[in-house]
Amino acid sequence: DPERTASPELHQHLRAKRGGGGSAYVQTNRGKRSLLVDVQKPAGAAVLRRLLASADVFITNVRTRSLQKTGLDYESLAPEFPRLVYAHLTAFGRVGPKVNDPGYDYGAWWAHTGIMDLVRSSDEGDMPRFPGGIGDNSTAVQLAGYIGLALFHRERTGKGQLVDASLFRSGIAAIAQPLIMFAGGNSWARSVGPTHIRATTKPGERATMITNAFFRCKDGTYVQLLGEDVRRHLRNTLAALDLTYTDLFGSERPDWSKVDWTAATRMAERVVASRSYQEWFPIFERHNVWFARIQRFENMFSDEQAVASGIFAQDVPGVRHPLIRSPVQLSADQAQPRGSAPAFGEHTLEVLREAGFSEGELQRLHEDGVVK
Repeated sequence: DPERTASPELHQHLRAKRGGGGSAYVQTNRGKRSLLVDVQKPAGAAVLRRLLASADVFITNVRTRSLQKTGLDYESLAPEFPRLVYAHLTAFGRVGPKVNDPGYDYGAWWAHTGIMDLVRSSDEGDMPRFPGGIGDNSTAVQLAGYIGLALFHRERTGKGQLVDASLFRSGIAAIAQPLIMFAGGNSWARSVGPTHIRATTKPGERATMITNAFFRCKDGTYVQLLGEDVRRHLRNTLAALDLTYTDLFGSERPDWSKVDWTAATRMAERVVASRSYQEWFPIFERHNVWFARIQRFENMFSDEQAVASGIFAQDVPGVRHPLIRSPVQLSADQAQPRGSAPAFGEHTLEVLREAGFSEGELQRLHEDGVVK
């Protein structure tokens, strides 16, 4: 039964409002129960400990230093609750010089890892737009998966453990391919040659290998070609564009080390720009060109594939818009959201009564400002 405590000081788009608004808050906290406990007061910390006595998992994103002040850090709780799975999500991790630094996903996941810099159009280009919450969401899925492993481990051993997740490490893992290729001396990752990781993406100036590049159609629609194996896909792609090796490279048997990929890309750009996406679609299909239309995120709610995939939960009680289900689906349970997100402290008394607190205890805790 997911429960959470939270401070009411949140940005407007995250604010908990019953029956409207706070859509990002609703997406993240749907179906949960909420209780407010002031753990900075000894009585509040005692309330939380009483709840932990029967809990399977404790999840916190509070920085280590603050947890230590209230005695709610892993090292303090583990001896008292040896079966507890303690999940700690931090910005930069539990060790290192930035252990107590603030982060958020756009600091620790997006900026500090180098992802924000890498997705610019060129090293001279402006910084990219921030899509919002991508580090939070991807790291949360990772955390949930490893909590499951920790629970399985407890079933086998009877022992709880620390599950240590960080936005920063999640971001590094997200760019594992270019990082490891850089470490291994790969020329693309080390920005050597005409088609490298830091090359410009500006049409007319960029150098691509065509079969795995994006192109703009006459109607403004962009397509991403998916021919990662260039030698395998190049002839089909050129046939679809009504081009030959000679047109692009000056020979049917070019010296690949001397190919001018900037000029070749520029020629392919001109051809793709001569027809609309609707015109190119059957041509690419006929020539077995692998491609994907580059969509706008706003169109996902009406996208046929997205709807068919089951990612959207419709008609959730108390929610005025669709919600997004887990990206990983289990055959035994469709995991339909049970309802909207709670208001702060909406279930405080309900949860504490279930935990065995008497009416007298609840009254004293409320009067002392420990719970709300």
